[in-house]
Amino acid sequence: MPQFWFRSNMFHVDPKEDDETNPFCYGKELAQWLKQKFEQLGYSAEQIIPEDFGWCIVLSRDSGLLWVGCTNIRSDLYEKITEEQKSTYIPDGSALTWSVFVGIDKPPIWSTFFANRRAVVQNLEQAAQKIGTDLEAILTSEKQINLVPQP
Repeated sequence: MPQFWFRSNMFHVDPKEDDETNPFCYGKELAQWLKQKFEQLGYSAEQIIPEDFGWCIVLSRDSGLLWVGCTNIRSDLYEKITEEQKSTYIPDGSALTWSVFVGIDKPPIWSTFFANRRAVVQNLEQAAQKIGTDLEAILTSEKQINLVPQP
């Protein structure tokens, strides 16, 4: 599935946002921004929701879930911030490497006829590729976003 990594000074970290996810898992402001961008493209984006990895924007529930995940690379934060420092630590969003990715949740096997399931899954995968193309266009059209290689 499509995934992108970037640096930007556009997104800030709410000191309490990882109370809803996992330690050092940010991306709420990024998810809110992307939700608006997808709505401008005609998607019916649902409210953003916290997940263990960061934040999620559900774009469709038609035949299965199509969604975009928003998070940051955090392995270095686990290494350098102690448990005692965590309660007062607020990272600078411009110093983070952000990651966005397209996800699908296929329908359960029992929910569709077996013969139709392959077509449903193919349609989901094609829709995910389109979302990935749209996501890349959103990111590359924003001058304050600099795509970077996968860390």
